[in-house]
Amino acid sequence: MKFCTKCGNEAKEEQTFCTVCGNNLKIESTNETRTVDKTNLSIKDEPLDEYNPIKEDDINEKYTTNNIKSSKKFRIAIALILIIIIVVIIQVGNSLSDPRKITKRFQQDIVTNNTSDLAEILYCNDARLEINSNNITPLLNYFKKDPSHYNKVIENLNNDALSPKDVSNLSVTSSNTLTLAKVGKKFLIFPNYKISIKPSFVDITTTVKDVSFSINNVIIGKSDTDKSTKEFGPYIPGTYSIIANYKGPYVTLSKPYLVNTMESSDGIVKLSVFEDMNNLNITSDYPDAEIFVNGKDTKVKVNNAANFGPIDSNSKIYATTVIDGKKLKSEEYSVAEGATDINISFEEAINNRNNAQAQLNGVKSQLNDLLNNYATALTDAINMNNFSIVGGYLTYGSELYQQLQESVPNSYVNGSLESVVFAKIIDFKISEDTQSGSITTSEKYNFTTMDSAPTDKIFSHTYNFQYNNDVASYQFTNRK
Repeated sequence: MKFCTKCGNEAKEEQTFCTVCGNNLKIESTNETRTVDKTNLSIKDEPLDEYNPIKEDDINEKYTTNNIKSSKKFRIAIALILIIIIVVIIQVGNSLSDPRKITKRFQQDIVTNNTSDLAEILYCNDARLEINSNNITPLLNYFKKDPSHYNKVIENLNNDALSPKDVSNLSVTSSNTLTLAKVGKKFLIFPNYKISIKPSFVDITTTVKDVSFSINNVIIGKSDTDKSTKEFGPYIPGTYSIIANYKGPYVTLSKPYLVNTMESSDGIVKLSVFEDMNNLNITSDYPDAEIFVNGKDTKVKVNNAANFGPIDSNSKIYATTVIDGKKLKSEEYSVAEGATDINISFEEAINNRNNAQAQLNGVKSQLNDLLNNYATALTDAINMNNFSIVGGYLTYGSELYQQLQESVPNSYVNGSLESVVFAKIIDFKISEDTQSGSITTSEKYNFTTMDSAPTDKIFSHTYNFQYNNDVASYQFTNRK
């Protein structure tokens, strides 16, 4: 049996190093006796003198016993220190991984708009959803617009903190969009807690092909076929503005849709866009009529419009054609939602044309009467030197009124007579409201004097006219 001379640990004969302190035991021989410097020994209660010699075996035994006692105290002290360190680590770890702190941190980030820290405590099982400070904005905006829903979320998170679930056990059908859950380990020992997000998706259905979609001004895709449904996502839960854009041969559309993904139990929001878009079968009694959509000529004739479109219910459709040498416009049709057929009628246009022509003929007849009455009154006014006879056919104060007011007395010659042979309209223009216009005339007058034989003279005049509501008739304003 031997002992380590450094720490006193018992060692086997064949050992070359102490298993406790690592002291080299090889330098000692099992058959040699340790040489002790007696001059340096001081053994308690056994004074050293020449009459009481100390044996080397006794010295080794006492030395070894003291070292063993010191070694035990050292190991106990180390054990206590390790226990204290472990307890402190456990307490600190439990404090750092307290799930209630995550909820408080979440609240603080929402209030202060700390998107970078918020991104660190959010988690999603779907690896396709990247969580960063840039794409959290919809979540923040939603909580600001709906404080009551935010308060409900905080209440649910506080309840989750009492008994957190593992993130792998969360149900996708849960009504909670945000859940406090265990996500892996912290320091390889303590549970790590985060706010787990249920990803959001949008299923967009459209009736026509080539409708493009953008979310918050970022293009995300388009419809590949007519009457198709396409899923987009995943997205951070919140409120999004989705804009559907369509540019076709006949209509160009852009329409925004507001989508709230927070209140979907399964995380999927269904959206239908441009439901009122479809193709039409257009017919008419005039197959050569050209179709207009929203005032734009489509260059398509009715006889080629059996499957015309697509167009939406806000579109206005009419057609134009030439009937009896005059271009007519059909009535305008507002496309009803779900409509599949439209028959374009020109009946109203034809009636209006006939009515307008009848009205025009009536106006022309009135002007013809005005011309003949004026011509007769003018000769009478000159023959009798009385301007008032013709004044009633002129607009008061007009250029022609003032001109004849001066010329009638100057044209009067005693013994001379003027008479109308004929007065007729050879050209006629009138405004759309039939309130004003002009006529070009051919007028023939006979002049008789005391000194000469009767003579005829022909004049051509252009008269401007306007309707006088006070006398309910047309009057001349000037003459060239």
